[in-house]
Amino acid sequence: MTFTHGFPDYRVPDGTADGIRGLLDAVREGRVEDIPKLVGALTDAERRKGLPVLKQWRKDTPEFWRGEGYLLVRQGLLLAGAGCCTGAAAAAQWLTSRDLWWAGPEDPQAVVGVMGDRAPEWLAEVARRLAERRTVGGWEYGLIKRLSLIADCEPPMTDGFILGWERDIPERGKTIEERLRDDPFLKAAVPRLFEVDEAGSDFQYTRDTDPGWPDALAALAREGLLSREMLVEGCLSRLLRGGRLGIVKGFLALLTALDLTADERAAHTLTWVRMLSGGHSLAAARAQETLAELDEAGRLETEHLVEASRAALFRPEKKIVRSQLAMLDKAIKRDRSLTDELLPVAAEAFGHEDHSLQDKALALAVRHRKHAGDAILAELAASAELLPSDLRERAVEAFGGAVADEEADPPAAGGDVLPPVPDPERLDPAPLAPAELAEEVVALLRGKGTPAQEERALNSLVVHAHADLAGLRAALEPVVAAHRQPASWLSDNVFAQALEAVVMFVMGEAAEEKTRSLRIQSGLGALRFRFQEYQCPHTAIWSICLSRAAEIGARLELGDPLPFLLATPTWTTGTIDPLELVARLAAYEDSGTEPGPADLDQALLRLDREVPLEARAAADRLTSPAGRRLAAWLASGGLPDPTLSRETEPLRLRTPRPGVLVHTEALPGHEDYPEPFRSLLGAHDPISAPCKCGGGGQCTPQALALLPQHREIIAARILSAFSALADSDHLGHGVPVLPALAESGGPAGPATHLLVAYGLGARRLEEQLFAVDAMLVLAARGQLDAEGLGRDIAELTGLRRLKPKRVVAALQEAARTGAYATVWAVLSGALPGLLAGEPAPAAGALLTLAADCAERSGARGAIPEIDELAARKGSSQLIKQARRLRAALSRDTY
Repeated sequence: MTFTHGFPDYRVPDGTADGIRGLLDAVREGRVEDIPKLVGALTDAERRKGLPVLKQWRKDTPEFWRGEGYLLVRQGLLLAGAGCCTGAAAAAQWLTSRDLWWAGPEDPQAVVGVMGDRAPEWLAEVARRLAERRTVGGWEYGLIKRLSLIADCEPPMTDGFILGWERDIPERGKTIEERLRDDPFLKAAVPRLFEVDEAGSDFQYTRDTDPGWPDALAALAREGLLSREMLVEGCLSRLLRGGRLGIVKGFLALLTALDLTADERAAHTLTWVRMLSGGHSLAAARAQETLAELDEAGRLETEHLVEASRAALFRPEKKIVRSQLAMLDKAIKRDRSLTDELLPVAAEAFGHEDHSLQDKALALAVRHRKHAGDAILAELAASAELLPSDLRERAVEAFGGAVADEEADPPAAGGDVLPPVPDPERLDPAPLAPAELAEEVVALLRGKGTPAQEERALNSLVVHAHADLAGLRAALEPVVAAHRQPASWLSDNVFAQALEAVVMFVMGEAAEEKTRSLRIQSGLGALRFRFQEYQCPHTAIWSICLSRAAEIGARLELGDPLPFLLATPTWTTGTIDPLELVARLAAYEDSGTEPGPADLDQALLRLDREVPLEARAAADRLTSPAGRRLAAWLASGGLPDPTLSRETEPLRLRTPRPGVLVHTEALPGHEDYPEPFRSLLGAHDPISAPCKCGGGGQCTPQALALLPQHREIIAARILSAFSALADSDHLGHGVPVLPALAESGGPAGPATHLLVAYGLGARRLEEQLFAVDAMLVLAARGQLDAEGLGRDIAELTGLRRLKPKRVVAALQEAARTGAYATVWAVLSGALPGLLAGEPAPAAGALLTLAADCAERSGARGAIPEIDELAARKGSSQLIKQARRLRAALSRDTY
């Protein structure tokens, strides 16, 4: 077979022996099946002579070569090199090299074939080194297994090997039990399943013809092939460590399959208590059930009940807290002499954040108070200070004492504790030194940087390319040599791709081949093309980054590099000080430099809204066309704010759950800008004229830095992506932009508030916290329309774009910071819509939080929907909390 298209130039040195030449020919012709036989015919000396050629061929193979026959050639290099390495360490390193390991054959017998004539000790050493890798892929595990069996040694039970062993056990046509029974590594590998963090991920799965891992391990224990004690101890210790939900479910299934006896459960009492204290919620629930069974059987010591209760009563899971209170209730009923010991424990739940659980704990204490001594009653009365005012009054009636004066220590700032207003940091105007710049570029090419870091690095490249191009190239040469993957493969950060292009332009002919390869792979060949063409409002965001890179590159290639960039921000938000831009343009005039059009446009769009008089006066003294344009810009007040309107998507088959988007009118004078700026500032109609790109705007701080004083323009475009992410429940990809949005300049209008509302409904708490931070920063800056945000939440909930339970969790986190008045204001806007008609799911939790915040912030004023709900008959938590909230707002008692 002969490959031609895109094939690397593999050359065989003159004078190469026939045996080595035959092996090399097989490699470059892709005859993988012939390589084991050809390697086996070589002596060690011949193998050592052939290895340097193979190393050179590896080096000559482009990282991104995907031409004809590339996989067969790489497999040939993998096999031939492994066979020619005479040292075990070198062979293992060759097999696991980044550029070859992924080409490993599905059947590892081919690799075994090139090393089968080695000594058992040599093979065992290769197996050991392969197993020490953090992850062991499918073919690698098979190779380690076969090498160990050939060498007649036990494989190293590393984490990587155990994970590979677990993945290898399931096989079509056999049950896991059958596979385990025949496995040579069974007794050595199973104990390690309880020690390796990611092991057990398949334990939760079963098939119709196979009950799965838990039943298989339990069956082997019954047969005596595995130690039951080892399985029980290992399973409990693994559950204590916690882990991902699927893993915990799997080990709980194993615990069920083992069916612990009463004696085994009692022997591990302290383990159950520890599991209830810090284990995963599912493991804690199982521990609590077991402790309850031991208590019912009279096999749980009081001290252990107390310890378990103190652990359980402050867990966030309501079901666990309720069950623990019920256990305490039963214990006191069973033995009244335990009242004085157990009632103070139950009273610790007075400090729980959930009102219904506080109510339940109080009811338990009141029910058993007649059997408590005076000292315990006094202790309960003191603990009542932890209760909210409505429950505290009941506690005073039961235990004595007096209700604390709520006004004695009024909450600060009307019940609101907000974070300090963040001040943008001023960037160091000095460019990075070449060596420091090279280090920074490495991180930035992987998308790991802030807009400020990226802009400073870009300006530093331009400055040094103008002052000392040879010195800059020398500093960047190691970076380019090690840069084997295009930036578009490493991250979604378009700025990283633009920075990559500038680096390649700087390197010029020295990086010609690398530049060509990277541009093909990342699509940056587009840098020289159609920025004069129409860009949709979303692609315009990233096209601006690329157009600036193209402009810098063009000036470099023309031999007229810019001395520095005009658009480098003054502050971390992306904003430019008008005085600073005036000074930069004055320096351009003095040196006779013509500004780059894209650089100048970007600089103007980043100008601060606040323009000092001295900046206007200094701009009036500029004489160049760019200077006169800046002077006119400052005199006119700069870029106006857009006209915005909220719109709800129509119900379509494509969008069964419509979202709320924002329409922006075109800004006056946008036609005067070249593309892609014209499209960025043009009209954005996401409903009547949706973009073909699907609305995938860049949900990044880099996008906001394009218009740092007009966040609503960018927010409206980002909103299209947020709506799509919410529809697929993947808001985690977009919410990190929200704190930067809150710190940006310009009015915080409907798009900003809708983005925060969407963010409060993200799937995970750590994702919701981005929205919480943004909400609190907006409030601290006096820019939050809290009631409007609440109405947005209600509308999106009604459209099924938000889940109320998640929003409640996010607002609870905001309330914990002390922002009670802000959270109340949001809820006061949301409650009428959420309670209209049939109350939304989680309405009880929502009203509980609203009542807490209303009581703490001193809120007043009636809400008709609350009054109507409170007037209903019944004793559900929903109605109870409605009455509590009505009382708090009217300052009545009930």
